[in-house]
Amino acid sequence: MNAPEPTQEDRYEAVERLSRELRELQRAVSEKQEALYKEIFNAFPENRGEDRKRGVLAELSRRSGWTREYVAQIRDGKMTGGTPSG
Repeated sequence: MNAPEPTQEDRYEAVERLSRELRELQRAVSEKQEALYKEIFNAFPENRGEDRKRGVLAELSRRSGWTREYVAQIRDGKMTGGTPSG
């Protein structure tokens, strides 16, 4: 048997529910991204007041799956909200 066709109100409620779920997912993604940026930034010894080490940029690039340039922008504090800030 076929399920009954959704009413117009059912469709409105579905749109409202899906929009709410999407906002929640976007918020969670944003929080994870900010946490990842912070972790990458802090993984550079020079950002913790220590001596710079060779190979950190390459290793973080490999582990994050991002380009060296993108990771360098995070290292330099130029990334906010997923886009270059400066």
